[in-house]
Amino acid sequence: MSTCAGITREGRRCTLSADPSSGMCWLHDPSRADQRHRHASRAARSKGNREVADLKEEIKTVIADVKAGDLDRNDAAVMIQGYRALKDFIALERQVRETDELAAEIEELKREYGAA
Repeated sequence: MSTCAGITREGRRCTLSADPSSGMCWLHDPSRADQRHRHASRAARSKGNREVADLKEEIKTVIADVKAGDLDRNDAAVMIQGYRALKDFIALERQVRETDELAAEIEELKREYGAA
C-alpha cells in the first residue's frame, strides 16, 4: 500500500497509508473534510460534559462547606446562583453547537441530493 501524499502540520510528509483512489490518508483527503469536521464536533461535546462534572463537584463542595459551618449560607446562596447561570450558559452553548451541526448536515444533504 502506498504512503499518503499529504503534508503534516510540521511540514513533513505524512507516513500513513493512502487510499488508492485518492492517494491520501483519511486525515488529508479533501473529500473527507466534512466527515472530519463532524467527528471533531462530536469530540468537542465532551468538553461540555467535563464542565458539567466540574460544576457538580464545585456545588457539592459549597454544600459541604455550608454544612460544616465553613461557609456562610448567604454567600453560598449567591455562589449557587452563579453556578446556575454557568449551567444555563453550558446548556445554551450545547444548543447552539447542535443547531450548527444540524444546519451543516442539512446543507450536506442538499448538496448530495441536488436540492440546493
